[in-house]
Amino acid sequence: MRPPPLPGPARAATIRDVAEHAGVSQMTVSRALNDKQAVRPQTRERIESAIKALDYTPNSAAKVLAGSQTAPKIAFLFDSPNATFLGEVVGNGFEAAISANVQLLFLKARVEDDPAQTARSVTDLGVEGVILPPPLCDDARLRLLLIDAGLRVVAIGCGDEDPAISTIGIDDQRAAYELTSYLVQLGHRRIGLILGHPRHRSSERRRLGYEAALAAHGIAPDRSLQWEGRYNFGSAIAAAEQALDTRPRITALFASNDDMAAAAISVARGRGVNVPRSLSICGFDDSEIALMVFPRLTTVSRPVAEMVHFGVRQLADELHAVRRKRRPAIRKVLLEHRLMFRDSDAPPESTGSAFASGATSNLERQ
Repeated sequence: MRPPPLPGPARAATIRDVAEHAGVSQMTVSRALNDKQAVRPQTRERIESAIKALDYTPNSAAKVLAGSQTAPKIAFLFDSPNATFLGEVVGNGFEAAISANVQLLFLKARVEDDPAQTARSVTDLGVEGVILPPPLCDDARLRLLLIDAGLRVVAIGCGDEDPAISTIGIDDQRAAYELTSYLVQLGHRRIGLILGHPRHRSSERRRLGYEAALAAHGIAPDRSLQWEGRYNFGSAIAAAEQALDTRPRITALFASNDDMAAAAISVARGRGVNVPRSLSICGFDDSEIALMVFPRLTTVSRPVAEMVHFGVRQLADELHAVRRKRRPAIRKVLLEHRLMFRDSDAPPESTGSAFASGATSNLERQ
């Protein structure tokens, strides 16, 4: 007669279990684990009682509560397949990680992925903090889910005012304003816009800058000249097709990132539209594709190396503070951007402006 099977291990308690047992939200539990001073003493006592009753030991929080002396493990999530971007990020990231005494992982996380699954994958690796570059840094749901999982989050390439996380970036709205104003100064009056992902804050900030520039030059913003993309090449194909179908035709197109600008160039060339003589196309980010396409893209550049160093150092400082049971300091840093004038813009064919006669010599062409 076979002996009865041994009972399997009981299911480990989750942050949801602790929240239900204490009668609070999961975010409140996360705040109590990462910064005890962030919740009221009575609430904190209920959460600590629930943790003891359920024997709750989440990977990152358990290390903190146990006072682990091992170097904190942080993850850099990236969506871009851009080799140049990754090379700059990896080199600067590891250099900063060594000096900050943290372990650094690089993890692929596509914009199209379910944010809940991304958060689960990160926590399963025992990560304590996450660096989010664009466009992931603008995914509000992903941020919330990572914080709910008890992780510290730093967003780079991001200039919003979210008080919950440290950020470093440029003024997207001002950069879009300047690039759109430049196109107006070239003589363009019908300027289209390919928007970014609707879930990402940067898309709205760039739209606001574009519309403000038009209004400042006496051009009424026209929402029929705006088309939605998803911050990737494929999503911009349909948007570019619609843009080129407009009548009267547009003479310039501002895409909210370089991948979508490259898609617009591809569609234009497929239709026999000369870029930039018949249609100026500009991007944003100054990614590798900006130099790979023909003509090379006029775009907005951001100081990637400085942002990566800040992200690693800031996240390390926050995690070390948590381990010492101190309140982490949230920091907001805004950097300067640059307009990179290359080959994808020109005055419209019908203009007689000074720019058309060669007055672009004072502009920095790369």
